[in-house]
Amino acid sequence: MISDRLALTVIPGAGWRAEDVRRVAREAEQAGFEAMFSAEVNSDVMATALLMGCATDRIRVGTWIANIYLRHPYLCAKGAELIADDTDGRFVLGLGVSHRPVNDALQIDMRNAAGDVVAYTLAVRDWLEGRGPATHLPQRQAPRPVPIHVAALSLAAAERGAEVADGLMPTMWSPERVAKSAEYIARGRGRGTRTGAFELTLGLPTSSARTWVSYGKRHGRIWRSTRRSRSSGRCGARAVSSTRRMRWHVAPARRG
Repeated sequence: MISDRLALTVIPGAGWRAEDVRRVAREAEQAGFEAMFSAEVNSDVMATALLMGCATDRIRVGTWIANIYLRHPYLCAKGAELIADDTDGRFVLGLGVSHRPVNDALQIDMRNAAGDVVAYTLAVRDWLEGRGPATHLPQRQAPRPVPIHVAALSLAAAERGAEVADGLMPTMWSPERVAKSAEYIARGRGRGTRTGAFELTLGLPTSSARTWVSYGKRHGRIWRSTRRSRSSGRCGARAVSSTRRMRWHVAPARRG
C-alpha cells in the first residue's frame, strides 16, 4: 500500500548560513514533514545533514546526493556512521556522481562514472560493516545501519544500483518509466547480496518561479519533497503541508 509522505529538499549552497539550515529543519519537522534532504551544491552535504539531524528529533535527514568524487569512501563511511549514530538511525546516505559541469569546474575525471558509483558504494559499505583494512585502529561495524541509495537516470543505472545499494534516487522519471524499472531493479537485486526491503526515492524537480517540487517514492510510501531557492535577505525554504493525493504536483510560488 502506498501513502503520501511529504519531504523537503533544500539547496543550502545558495547562500544559507548554519542557523538557516537548523531553522528550516526545525520548521520542517514541526510542519509534519517526514524527511529532509540536502543537495551538494556549493556546500558540504554531510555537514549539512549533521546540522539538520542535530536540530531535529523525528524527521529523517539525508543527502541528495553526496558527490562520490569529493570524499574518499573511508571518510564518507565514517561521516555517515557518525550522523546515523547521532540521529538514532534517521540518516539516509544518497550517493552519485553529481553533474558534469560541477565536476568539470573541479577538474574531476568522470569518464568511468558508471563503474565509479558501483565501486564507491561497495567500498563505503565495506567500511560501514567493518571490513575495511585496518588503519591506525582496527575497523568495526557501524553501531547503526546506514541505508545507501544511489542516483539513477537510466534504467541501466537502476539495474547497477539495485545490485549494490539499498535503494535508488532516480530523477526526472515518468510514472511509466518507474513501472518499467521494476524488471531492471529485479535483475540487479537478483545478482546482488543485499537483503531486505528495497527503497525507491523518486525525484521530479519542476520549477514555478522560485519553487521546485520533487517527489520521493519509497518502499510502501510516496515522499513528496518541496525545494525553494533562497530569496534576497531571508531563508528561502518554507514548510508547506498538503493533503492532496496525487503523484505529480507543482506548488505555486510564494511571495514575500
